[in-house]
Amino acid sequence: MLPLVRDAGRQWSAGWCTYPDGFEDNPDIEVFCGGENEKTARGAACWRQDNLLHFGFQQSPAELNEAGQRLLLNCIAYISRFTEDRPIAVTPSVFAGPVSYPRAYLDRRLGQNGDASDAAWLLSAPLVDQLKGQSRTEVREWYVAHRVYLHPGADLKLEVDEDARTLGAPIDRVEFFDKVLAALRGSGESAQRAARLLTRYAPAAAPPKDSMAAWEKWLPENRPYLFFSDQGDDHWYVDPLAKKRGVPSHELRGAARTSKP
Repeated sequence: MLPLVRDAGRQWSAGWCTYPDGFEDNPDIEVFCGGENEKTARGAACWRQDNLLHFGFQQSPAELNEAGQRLLLNCIAYISRFTEDRPIAVTPSVFAGPVSYPRAYLDRRLGQNGDASDAAWLLSAPLVDQLKGQSRTEVREWYVAHRVYLHPGADLKLEVDEDARTLGAPIDRVEFFDKVLAALRGSGESAQRAARLLTRYAPAAAPPKDSMAAWEKWLPENRPYLFFSDQGDDHWYVDPLAKKRGVPSHELRGAARTSKP
C-alpha cells in the first residue's frame, strides 16, 4: 500500500469511492485505480466516465505527498487525452434521491449464495415472497433463468419484466431487438408487448415503435455499437464514438477511446 498523504499517522477523511458493479458493460466507464481506507481496494478511487474524471481522495494537493500529487497529475494527464469522448449512459446519483440498483448486486447474493433474505432490500415484495420458501439451489437456478428479465418496477425494486419473459427477449442482449421486432411484425398481445418493451428500453433516438421500415434499417446500422446499461436507468444506448470510428463498441474500451495527438 502506498500512503498518499504527508502525515500517514494522522486521521484523515476517507474521501469517496465507487463500487464498479456492472460497469464492465458500459464502454464509457473505465476504472484505473482502487484505493483502500474505510472501503476495500475493489472500490474505484480513480475512474472516468468518458472525459469526466473522478479522483476520490479527499485531500487537497497541498496535503498529498509526492506519490499522491503524482497520482493526481497522472490522472489529469490521462483524462486529457479523451477529447472526443463524452458520457453516454445516464447514471443517477444516490444523493439526488432513490435509484434502482444494478443486477450485479444480486449476482453474489442470489447467483452464488442463493440467499434470498440477503437480497430482500433489492427485490420487489412479491418477488421476495416468491423466493422465500425456496432452497438455495432453487434460488440459484431461478436467478440463472430470470436474470436477463429483471428490471426496476415502479418502486425501483427489481422484478421480472413479464413482457420480456413472455417474448423470450433478454433485455440486456442485442437479440432483444430481434425478438421484439419479430413480435412487432405480428399483431395482438405479442405486438403490444413488443411496443411496450421498445418504449421501456430502446435508445432515445431510436425510430418510432410503429415504423417497421425504419427499425429494419436502423438495427443493422447500429447493432455493433449498442450496449445496455442498468446503472440506474435500464436503457439501451448507441456508442457514438464507436459508431463514428466504425469500431464495435465492445472493442473500443479504455485507452482505445483516446484521440490521436
